[in-house]
Amino acid sequence: MAIQALKGSGRQLPASRFVVPGLGLVISLVAAWLAVQGVDLATVGELLGRVDPGILVLAICFVGFELWVRALRWSLLLPPGPSGRPSTGRLVPVALVGYLGNTVLPARIGDVLMAVLASRRESVPVAGALGSVVLMRVFDTLALALLVFPAAIIAGAPEGLIRAAGVAAVLAAAVLLFAQTSIPASIIGFARRRIRWAPATALLDHGVGFLEAMSGKGRVPVFAAAMTLTLGIWILEATVYWLTALSLNVGLTPAAALLVAAVAVLGTAVPSAPGYVGTFELAASTLARALGVEPSAALAYAILVHAVTALPLAIGGVVAMAWLGIGPGALRRSTSVSADPHPAAAEEPR
Repeated sequence: MAIQALKGSGRQLPASRFVVPGLGLVISLVAAWLAVQGVDLATVGELLGRVDPGILVLAICFVGFELWVRALRWSLLLPPGPSGRPSTGRLVPVALVGYLGNTVLPARIGDVLMAVLASRRESVPVAGALGSVVLMRVFDTLALALLVFPAAIIAGAPEGLIRAAGVAAVLAAAVLLFAQTSIPASIIGFARRRIRWAPATALLDHGVGFLEAMSGKGRVPVFAAAMTLTLGIWILEATVYWLTALSLNVGLTPAAALLVAAVAVLGTAVPSAPGYVGTFELAASTLARALGVEPSAALAYAILVHAVTALPLAIGGVVAMAWLGIGPGALRRSTSVSADPHPAAAEEPR
């Protein structure tokens, strides 16, 4: 319908719109082909048919608890609105919609959706909301790297993974520390004094709000609490991966499960088809093999843990969209952040 409407109006769909999805599909197909090399697919099916449902349900419960902890952390980092700091319960459905967006849309647009929807629902500047989302990702990278470094040593992971964890920790810490200096604000202040073009000055105003959300000035206890919660989040994530392995009778220690979680998350950063199909399985199964898991069991594990970590959140995202009164069209429009720090939504979420 949308394509017909565009054709009827004489507008042409830009070819660039299909480049990223097309590239992602190709990458997913190649990754899926690589993931099944040397694997007996019949054995994979048999292993998946022998899953312990009780342990699997417990893993899904941990996914839900982890979502609540993530929303609690976001409530600490999101700038307060006119009614004060948003409650964790109000942010859970917004986060679910964002996770759904990350699953079905390219380039992790779900993170932008989270920021825009939170901005509209809590009446906070878009830039501040986006800054809080980016800050969460920085905390995630730092905490995950700090946990992976000792876990890789304990699990006897490849030396390259240990070095990568150290580099990631340094980079995340550098970004966080740089945001606390006066350099970014000075650069923006200099640009605001020199630039008079309205769209550019509006963008710079967004930059100020973004930096304020990233700044820890006067918020040391908040940042400490957020970092503590982030460490807990990744321990919960590792628990989900470990329980899933246990349900398949795959011999992974909690430390090894954390490593698989870290590498699988990195796999989702690669352009892919919706749901990270193929790239997730390749990343998770490859590391599981490196840790001594038999190839067929490693692929079965990767498929199952992908389903456990993605499907409940995707289903929750659909339910959250209905709860908030948001249609797919409104989600697409939400990705276009206007220069107005409080944009009016065509469909306001409840």
